[in-house]
Amino acid sequence: MDLWQVVVLSIIQGLTEFLPVSSSGHLILGSKLIGLPSPGLTFAIWVHVGTAFATVVMLRKNISWLIKGIFRPTSKQERKRCLILAGYIIAASIPAAIVGILFEDHIDSYFSSSLVASICLIVTGCILQFSKSTPSVKPTSAATKLSTQDFPLDTVTFPKSLIVGVSQAIAIIPGISRSGTTITAGLLTGMSREDSAIFSFLLSLPAVFGAAFLDIMQAVKTQNPVFEPMALLGGTISFGVGMIALAVLFRTIRKGELYKFSHYCWIVGILGVIVSLVLG
Repeated sequence: MDLWQVVVLSIIQGLTEFLPVSSSGHLILGSKLIGLPSPGLTFAIWVHVGTAFATVVMLRKNISWLIKGIFRPTSKQERKRCLILAGYIIAASIPAAIVGILFEDHIDSYFSSSLVASICLIVTGCILQFSKSTPSVKPTSAATKLSTQDFPLDTVTFPKSLIVGVSQAIAIIPGISRSGTTITAGLLTGMSREDSAIFSFLLSLPAVFGAAFLDIMQAVKTQNPVFEPMALLGGTISFGVGMIALAVLFRTIRKGELYKFSHYCWIVGILGVIVSLVLG
């Protein structure tokens, strides 16, 4: 790939991985409509790793709290709570893992056209509208301010986490936003804005790092280079852009305005449908 293509693809990945507008849908439309190349395996690995590390950095205090609460807790109650939350994350990761393992090839075959991705973007816009009608549920702990620096997650329960996990599995379809679908699902189950956002991105980490590990194994097996300068550059760009996108998203959630992204999804989706039908 040329340098400009690396930069554009990395920016698209960094922005759309977190903003509720579907990264996979944008990559498909970018390839179809403006001639962007399909990213190779090595490039795909590193841009996903870049956005995953952006999540880790943004939620570093949350993640640190969870790990310390399990291995170096200040009380038995803290360890119990952290173990329960870790269990919720693991359980909620199972639906997407099952769908990804069993149906990945079928999804790639049937849902990877620009027309389908465009239609799914319109569906994403409709999903985001449901977040508009959800009330702001305050966590029951003292940490009531929406912030990535707190970690109450008091409104997360096992049934709610499973519903969010199922929504993540559905979002494997290109054009369906993972962040938008899981955050909206959390809100609809009664999670607070803070809890739905933080749980959504914590839930993304096992999937992203697990997929990256499998892709690295595949690259080694097929003798594809794991480290390429352009791929590493792409990962760095997606990390930086991802940090900005996360900050924007949390600010939007704080204001209860996640639904506003639906207008963008509808516009891009409708244009994508029209162009796909015209170009064939």
